[in-house]
This record gives sequence, structure tokens and C-alpha cells, in this order.
Amino acid sequence: MPLETQPMSDYQKKLEDACTWLGISQGRAAEYVRLLHEFDQERLSDEHIMAYYESNDIVELCKLWRERIDAFPGLKDELLRVCEKGPVLSDEERTGSNNRARNDAFGYLVAGKFLAAGIPVVSVDGKASGEVASKSPADLIFRWGDVYFNVECKRLQSEARLLERAEQAKKQISQSGRCGIIVMDCSALYRPAGTLLDNSDPDGAGEQLFEWLKTHVAPKIIPNLSPDVFGFILFVGIPAMTYTGTILRPNGERFQRRDVISEWLIVADNQHKDFEMLKRIGKMLNAQDLA
Repeated sequence: MPLETQPMSDYQKKLEDACTWLGISQGRAAEYVRLLHEFDQERLSDEHIMAYYESNDIVELCKLWRERIDAFPGLKDELLRVCEKGPVLSDEERTGSNNRARNDAFGYLVAGKFLAAGIPVVSVDGKASGEVASKSPADLIFRWGDVYFNVECKRLQSEARLLERAEQAKKQISQSGRCGIIVMDCSALYRPAGTLLDNSDPDGAGEQLFEWLKTHVAPKIIPNLSPDVFGFILFVGIPAMTYTGTILRPNGERFQRRDVISEWLIVADNQHKDFEMLKRIGKMLNAQDLA
């Protein structure tokens, strides 16, 4: 995914607008606003350094859902919850903190990306758009032609649970009576807690993430492909500090910009009757990310 060059003040404004739209005055998102303001005052704790990365999903959720939320009654309250709750640092989830808010946020992010790509999502976390009367607990349901498909989204915190989480999602789809796709956030598997990538070549870093998904994760989940589960969409996103020659400090030094580098990979059964559909979905999602 290409990186967006923007002054920190512009990004802070987007985060503040997201908090205003959701009605957030305290909690995780509000804490990011405070941390980003303090970062500009050269306060450099781990929380300050990571605030840009950690708040990125909140800004993106607002961008994806602001014009679409009314179609899914009750969903805005859930967005408020997931942006307000949860630990400030995602690394804290690995030490026993409650993961639910961030896990749910990932599902809402995926649903928003599907909609932004032009894929008709009809239900998100059981909240139906009105096209279908659905009480399904699926993370999201989308329509392709006249057929409905389920999507289950899983965030991983350890490689040890990779297969367990894949099998859990597979069971959820199989029990629904529909075919479906599993989307997995593998970010915590790639990045050791407390670290970020120092890289002057963000495009090259993206290629590394893509290759890691293809060689390290994909072979392990391929056995879970089945007539019911015909594809996985794997995601990895990491915080990075990258140098750029286009943004300068007042003293003329290059500015080390806080960035988020991410990649998606589709793993599918090319013999499945819906394989071409999934390829098309992948292209639509990629085009949306590049827009």
C-alpha cells in the first residue's frame, strides 16, 4: 500500500475530526490525540512514538464509514466502542489485555474496505443494511450476483494460535450454511513487541511483508481451504520510521516520518467454482487501497 505524505498537523486534524464524529471525549482515541500533540513537543515515550501507528485504524474507520454508517443501524455505536475501548498500545494485548475492541475494529475495517471497493456488503456484525433480514453473527456478509457469502475476520496474537483461529473461522462459516472467506490480521506475528521498522525504502518494505505472508503464513493455512472456505485474505501492517527528502525540518534536516506499511495477500483454491470471484475481489480491494 503506498504511503500518504502529509504534515503531522493534517493527520492530527483527521484524528480529531474522527473523535468529534464518533462523540469520543475519553478513552483510547482521545489518548492518541493527546499523545500526538505531545510528540510535537519532543516527548518521546513508547506511547508517543507509536501513537501515529496505533491511531491509524481510527482515522481509517472514520474515512470509510462516515458516509455509509446510516445504512447499518446501530453500527455507529459499535464504532464508538471499539475506538474508545482497549489498550493504548496493541503490544499490550500480548500480555493478557482484553482484545475484543481491537478485534471487532478489524472486522469493521474490513467491511468498510469491501464497501469502499464497491463490493455490496449487506450485514456487518449482525447489523443488516435492509437488503436482507439477517440475524447472522458473521463478521460481514456480502452479495455477489444473487449469492450471499460470509466473511470471518481474525486477529492473531501468536503463531501458536494460527491454525486454531483458522479452524475456528472455518467452523463458523461451515455452520452458517454459506460459502465464505477468512480474513486474518497477521501483524503481531511479523513484528516483535516494542519494535518498529527503520527503513528508507518503504516500497521495498512492502515487498518484504508480501513475501513473508506468501512464504511464512500462506502454506500453513492452505490445508483449511475447503468447499465452504474457498479463500483467505491475509493482512500485515507494521509501524515504520522512514526518511524522506520531501519534508524538511526548519533547520534543513530531513524529517523522519511516522508511517504505516501494510500488505494484503489472497490465498485461494484455484479449482473452486468461486475462485474467479475472489480474484476479482482482490483486484477491487487493491484498487481501492491505491486510490
